[in-house]
Amino acid sequence: MWFLLWIIIVLLSIKIFNKLSTGRCYIDTVMSGKVVVVTGASGGIGFETALELARRGAKLIIACRSHEKGERAVRKIVKITKNKRIRFIHLDLTSLKSVRKFVEELKATEVKLDVLINNAGAICTTRDRTEDGILKDLQINYLGPYLLTVLLVPMLKNAAPSRVVVVSSSWHKFGTIEDLNSGKHGYIQSYANTKLCNVLFSKELARRLEGTGIEVNSLNPGQVNTSLYRSSTVLEKIRSLLLYSFFKTPEEGAQTSIYLAVSHECDQISGEYFEDCRLSKASYKAHDEEAAAKLWSISQELVKLTPDEMDACFSKVIS
Repeated sequence: MWFLLWIIIVLLSIKIFNKLSTGRCYIDTVMSGKVVVVTGASGGIGFETALELARRGAKLIIACRSHEKGERAVRKIVKITKNKRIRFIHLDLTSLKSVRKFVEELKATEVKLDVLINNAGAICTTRDRTEDGILKDLQINYLGPYLLTVLLVPMLKNAAPSRVVVVSSSWHKFGTIEDLNSGKHGYIQSYANTKLCNVLFSKELARRLEGTGIEVNSLNPGQVNTSLYRSSTVLEKIRSLLLYSFFKTPEEGAQTSIYLAVSHECDQISGEYFEDCRLSKASYKAHDEEAAAKLWSISQELVKLTPDEMDACFSKVIS
């Protein structure tokens, strides 16, 4: 009885905290003429982010793994916003080949990219590996987006001033970059590791792109009820219902992503961490420059980034 009471108290506290602290993007920036890519936009936070940017007139690319869900998201957004400049390009972050193919397809149809929102994420309860030999959650949450972003830097330069938005989590505070791809960590620790990688990557990329006009920032969307928590089991359905009742909605969780994509208040701000549409303080781990440089080296090796790919992105930025 007491245990149940404590659960209710905790959930009510979370609900009250979320309602009182949830930031909203009130900036009315029009995005007409802007080209925007949102990964994982077929549902949840990604869909709500894409929907709002479409309302503002952006030329939007929905990037996700499922053709069916991606095309359905496009139809739904077009119907709601009447913005017909929305399309789907297949992107499977569990395949580095797919990431490279996505970049080539985007380059063939667009000259520039104004905003890249790395939103896609997953919690993988098993230690499965992808076709590239990388832990699945590590590749979806971090290494896939890492490769995607680096390969899109030339297009982001063409649109400068442009922006990269990286969706992380407060769980980055519990992460480590040690033994990332070893499989020794449990799935919760592994998730935290990938979220720390997100923040370290955004800071390191911001440093490498200093002076190019590309702003790179990461964010914590807060406790959000999204497809990350859905399951077919009865217990998981009950948990999902509780999360739906007490956590942020996907629309509320999307606000900081939208803010970083459109706000003039973020002009000239790069390498920072945001929560609830305002600047926040990341964990001390995220400020470790040696760890960020080490992570970049590890990442470059794991995704097999070629010298030509690196040169295309950074030759004019870093000697």
